Amino acid sequence: MLLLRAARAAATVAVGARRKPGLLPVFVAGLSSSSGAPSDRATPYQGGRRRKGQRRGEAKPQPQPLPAQSEVPSKKKSNARSAKDRKARPVEEAQGPPGQEIEFELVKLQPEKPKRVVKWRCATGCGACCKLDKGPEFPTPDEIFSDYPEHLELYKSMIGPDGWCNNYDKTNRTCNIYEDRPFFCRVEPKVFDEFFGVPRSKFDREACSACVDNVKMVYGQDSAELGNFKRIIKEESKKHEESMKEVQLLDT
Repeated sequence: MLLLRAARAAATVAVGARRKPGLLPVFVAGLSSSSGAPSDRATPYQGGRRRKGQRRGEAKPQPQPLPAQSEVPSKKKSNARSAKDRKARPVEEAQGPPGQEIEFELVKLQPEKPKRVVKWRCATGCGACCKLDKGPEFPTPDEIFSDYPEHLELYKSMIGPDGWCNNYDKTNRTCNIYEDRPFFCRVEPKVFDEFFGVPRSKFDREACSACVDNVKMVYGQDSAELGNFKRIIKEESKKHEESMKEVQLLDT
């Protein structure tokens, strides 16, 4: 029993000596990875635990020395200026050539052109809308009143032999039933919304466009009636724009 304890004690001392670096200095030959023959140089065993992937008898890798302060690679560009230099740099130089800067500023600060105000008004003595048979370039009554059979029947009954409305006075260019005219004869936002799906915000432009097309079809593109209608619309639109400006001034 004593011999067994002494043998264990001796083995413990030997194991402890192997685990502590410097207690058991031995020299082992380095193995070549290609031939397996011992190398000419011998590496002293440093002791201690092996690292992961390190073979028995292989020297512990030495840490690489840190580079000097001047050798540390800089992430900044070599031509980068300090913050003080950048602040002192003129604005024209930082933003490019003066000509290019002015052109950029003009394009950037150029205000959007406001839309021209358009206000519709009926032109007295025109009567182009009273030509009910519009021709092949316009939608047919069946297409317009497809969902309104009662309006379709009334509309067709009003068409005369020459295509004009039976209630239109050609001599005076007036409507004989103007105050009691049918719903579809009225140029109003509600009518345009119900029959054509035009919202109130676009009524004036759509009404003016429809009247221009009617006047061109009935009287011609260079007719006096078309010039008179454009003049009336221009005057009405100018009055409406001035009234809008007055309302804005009162609000402010």
